[in-house]
Amino acid sequence: MDRRWWWKFSGVLVICLLWQSAILGGTRKLAITLDDLPATKGANSDLGAVREFNRKILTALKKHEAPAIGFVNESRLHVPGELDERIAILQMWLDADMQLGNHTYSHPDLNTSSLREYQDDVLHGEVITRRLLQARGEKMEFFRFPYNHRGTDAATRDAFDLFLHERGYRVAPFTVEHMDYAFNAVYVAARKGGDQEMMVKVRGAYLDFLDTVFDYFERFSVDPWEREITQVFLIHVNEINAECMDEMLQRLEKRGYSFISLETALEDDAYQAPDNYLGRFGPSWMHRWTLSRGLPMRRDEPDPPAFLWEAYQGLRTGG
Repeated sequence: MDRRWWWKFSGVLVICLLWQSAILGGTRKLAITLDDLPATKGANSDLGAVREFNRKILTALKKHEAPAIGFVNESRLHVPGELDERIAILQMWLDADMQLGNHTYSHPDLNTSSLREYQDDVLHGEVITRRLLQARGEKMEFFRFPYNHRGTDAATRDAFDLFLHERGYRVAPFTVEHMDYAFNAVYVAARKGGDQEMMVKVRGAYLDFLDTVFDYFERFSVDPWEREITQVFLIHVNEINAECMDEMLQRLEKRGYSFISLETALEDDAYQAPDNYLGRFGPSWMHRWTLSRGLPMRRDEPDPPAFLWEAYQGLRTGG
């Protein structure tokens, strides 16, 4: 055997093994955030189902040693005769060593609400959660905007940012989301209709779309930062995530991710960049940072499969 060929081959092999080791060793970092605790509005509102959604999600998170933060809409606790049981679901999160944050009381839209009404809703939405955290010697730290709408004018945005600062809040950004609400709506409709074939199809498409979207945002971050930044993933407490969370985390681990808290994720210098976006949409912070640099909005974000989007639009329009 030609020794020169062997040394070249060995060098390539070592590089490949080092690359594989780095990926499998979890060099990528990800914080997981879940909105709409105790369960999203479109989910099954039955207490037993809501409790089971949360149990499955927490079991998967603990299995994969993935710290997470759940953002609470306290209006969803106030179901007649069920308040204590629904508060106990929040306690489940704390007992699992997860964090809780404020997602407002009733999930209003800052783009369409008055500033005073919105601020009142934030204060109303922290009453129970703050008390639970204080009982553990912890504080309410993070706020997540419903719809990720920060207002359509600078005066509203700046006034509300000051309000949050005075209340001791930090804004919870996100860089990756994958339209889980659309997949969940179609999945739930299929289950209600007894369409097992469609449920399997939606579940498979949902998991595949996870990889598609992470491919996109991983590449996206390299453009401005010249590296892959620490990512923050936004999903919701709903049926499809309860069913898929374990496999989702497995797939993310195969992509080389290890899981960290939101607070640790925000130590990445990328999150110190300004967010000057004003508009009617609620895009990823990757897009917000792009616009804040004076660059045009990217229009190449992947769409979900056509069958899924058509089914979702049909549900929205009653078709």
